Amino acid sequence: MILHLGGDFFVRTKKILMILDYEEAVANKDTSLFLQGLELEEPAPGRPKAIVVTDGKKAYLSPISPRTLLRRADAGGDAPFAGTGLKRQEKEGSS
Repeated sequence: MILHLGGDFFVRTKKILMILDYEEAVANKDTSLFLQGLELEEPAPGRPKAIVVTDGKKAYLSPISPRTLLRRADAGGDAPFAGTGLKRQEKEGSS
């Protein structure tokens, strides 16, 4: 499956290693150091809300929230995101 990151840019979900919240990632010293070793690309205009890290030492800044990206990836049923816990948490909180 492919995941839309904003603008006209898509990435294969099988290549995604993690989806991070932009604000939290840049505020964390260790995560910031990790991201400095990656090739960052901003494929879509707008304030970044998520960082999508893929294999091959690449990361993409996305104006779409990490929660929305996770929902979309989980909805596709691909193994890396199926059962991420996102839906379980929402069900527990909605009772």
